[in-house]
Amino acid sequence: MTIPLLMFIHAQRSVHGVVMERFYDYYNITRQGFAKASKKLNEELRMMNLISQSIRDYRLYSDRRAGSRSLFYNLNIKAIYGMGVTRFERLMSKYGLTLLPIRTRVITTKSCLRSWNYPNLCNSLKINGINQLVVGDLTYISIGKNRYFMFCLTDVFSARIVGFCISNRMRSKEAFAAFNMWVKLRGLDNICNCIHHTDGGSQYFSTRYVKAMVDADLQISVAKSCLENGYAEQKNGVIKNHLIPTLRCSSTTGIRKAIHRMVDFYNHNRKQPQLGWKSPIQFESELSNQQTHGQLVLHDHEQNIASRRTGFFKVSNGQKSKPKNRVTKKV
Repeated sequence: MTIPLLMFIHAQRSVHGVVMERFYDYYNITRQGFAKASKKLNEELRMMNLISQSIRDYRLYSDRRAGSRSLFYNLNIKAIYGMGVTRFERLMSKYGLTLLPIRTRVITTKSCLRSWNYPNLCNSLKINGINQLVVGDLTYISIGKNRYFMFCLTDVFSARIVGFCISNRMRSKEAFAAFNMWVKLRGLDNICNCIHHTDGGSQYFSTRYVKAMVDADLQISVAKSCLENGYAEQKNGVIKNHLIPTLRCSSTTGIRKAIHRMVDFYNHNRKQPQLGWKSPIQFESELSNQQTHGQLVLHDHEQNIASRRTGFFKVSNGQKSKPKNRVTKKV
């Protein structure tokens, strides 16, 4: 606070008429030291004005709830401004650009009796590639005075949204539309034996939906509580709190088109920490060039063992090395 205060006093010296040397002596700083520090602070202010504008635009049009670290990687701060993530996070806090947490919850689905026949296959599950585990859930979306519902299927290993459907109703028809999008994207042969994990909502256990899963040779898995479907719940939070607020339309047709653009942005452009700060599409494309894909170990809710993700990078001697952004993640 010393330098900003001295800069203010310096700017008002014609008013108070006190020579600046008295202030320099009081704060134990030289005239040259003050000039150097004030120059550095002015450069910082100019830089933060540019950064804050980029942050406002990104939060307005791409990700409304983007945090400091996400902004650092998605806005390429290091390449553009030459600063590290620690300094950037400190400046975000200093200039009041951080966000307060939000806590909201609306129940959209309840497990049905038919889903009770299936176990949770995800406890301490180990996966090492795509098309091994897909999680599904339904979330509500409030746009203006209207409320919509979005069915979403996500490949856990790459965090890619592989199927979705937006509607003003919560029917199995919309859930099946998201399922068909997934099948079309991946192909039936590729998803054979994949685990399909949901919270047991009735939309996923209609006769038509269950038959489609059986015909595709999927393994059906059901969470016994929302905690056991944490990955899908987390994805819902990203969609509802980060991406949906960036939409700027009101008609149902416009909203559907905007949702498609939003999902495209998420899959192709939004870098994520658990993927080593890559987008899902970029992560999947790099997987195809690697012989060693690493491993994701899911949380064991029965034994309360923390989940962990191990190396995604292969080194020359054939051993795995630690990723640059290792995270401990509960799914």
